[in-house]
Amino acid sequence: MNLVIKPNKAQALSLKEQLQLLSLPRNKRVRLLKTLGRYERAKARKRIREQRTVTGQKFAPRADGKKARMLKKMGRTLEPYVKNSNRLELKHKAVQTGRIAALQQEGGVERMNASRMVRIHGKPDYKAPCTRSQAKALSAEGYKVKRGKGKGFRRASIREIMATLTQAKAGLILRKLRNKQVKNSWQIPVKARPFLGDTPIAVQQQLVKILAQVNQRRG
Repeated sequence: MNLVIKPNKAQALSLKEQLQLLSLPRNKRVRLLKTLGRYERAKARKRIREQRTVTGQKFAPRADGKKARMLKKMGRTLEPYVKNSNRLELKHKAVQTGRIAALQQEGGVERMNASRMVRIHGKPDYKAPCTRSQAKALSAEGYKVKRGKGKGFRRASIREIMATLTQAKAGLILRKLRNKQVKNSWQIPVKARPFLGDTPIAVQQQLVKILAQVNQRRG
């Protein structure tokens, strides 16, 4: 995901400031745009810390309902790059990180498969006790066990399910209860959480401030 900024004479720059920007030596224009890039990067990181979008709205919640903070690492690898001394790009060093950031920025659908899950989360211990989320899912599906005395079945408690089933067994039973087959791949909808970006007028106004700082150093 890139934030591309190119000084726009139709925005906040006066004619004098436009001429000044164009008259700066190439190396100084690069430094000026990198300064602007670091400013925009700081704003993006602040939004991630506050879990808010460019427009100030709260990030869309996680699909699983968990309250853990989102996009925590997305701001760490953002770097300002300047092309041809007049084009600023704020982007991630790693291509894969950029793809993930773009999906979070714009929303969309992420395709997942078992091997990728292993790369991201590690190989699960199928012999370990089933997780609480598995137990809650089984309970919601009406999982039952034999009564200790008498005939028939009764609904198992979450604690009981966690104490008696492994992760592998719980997953198998859950698929049977839901009448679902094992999938080789599946799609995960991702809601948009735009953290990177700014209005053209805000960018140009910040550029004016940086130009003013350049003038003060000259004076």
